[in-house]
Amino acid sequence: MGTDRVSATATSVTILESLRRQGTAGVTAIAEDIDGSKANVHKHLATLEDAGFVRSADGQYELGHRFLGFAVASKRQEPAYIEGVSNLAKLADVTGATATLVVREGLEAVYLHTVVPVGRVDTDSLEGRRGPLTSVPGGLAILSCYPPERRRALVEETVDDTDRVEPLLDRLRTAAQESAVVEPAESHDGPDEIVAPIAGPDGDPAGAVGVERPTTSDESDRVEADLRKLVRNTAGAISNRLSLTR
Repeated sequence: MGTDRVSATATSVTILESLRRQGTAGVTAIAEDIDGSKANVHKHLATLEDAGFVRSADGQYELGHRFLGFAVASKRQEPAYIEGVSNLAKLADVTGATATLVVREGLEAVYLHTVVPVGRVDTDSLEGRRGPLTSVPGGLAILSCYPPERRRALVEETVDDTDRVEPLLDRLRTAAQESAVVEPAESHDGPDEIVAPIAGPDGDPAGAVGVERPTTSDESDRVEADLRKLVRNTAGAISNRLSLTR
């Protein structure tokens, strides 16, 4: 870690990440998870609890609701969210499937917002999940929207295995031609998805919008074609709104 980094802050973040993974945990479980001392973990937890970032009961800690305010503020910094949240709700309503909005952050793709259709229970929310651009369907859609040279540079910077670069670029060229990415669940940590990039006013991607793809259907080809059209239309509508508010 560089000399311009604050190690105490890094430890607090590591503890918060541990709580996010575990849900509820005591000092010992957290210390074991992050390979730290119980005394140090306890001090950090006490500080975080005083600030409202964690809460405790009977020696068990969990994340506090103060993070909700930060989440809302973070979303509102993204133009694609501001201009697209209503379109995302319509997409979920029309398709009866969970709709997602993904944005790029560095070399990662982040599920910024999800909308679950009325009557469904979201048992495994994607919101807040992140991963390399090349490993998330929305990230692939975002990459496909860049000019070829920029696309190659981002792929080469993201992947560790150089043998994966050309196959990925081939897939992205196809995605760019079709203005959509169809990604099966087994290729990433999430459901089958159909995703389309949202072009920003400058031509670069502002994000990607998607829906879960039905895994079984007697008319799966027709359903997939209809979903592709709906997803592309939604992405186009958000792009138009972004252009008008530029």
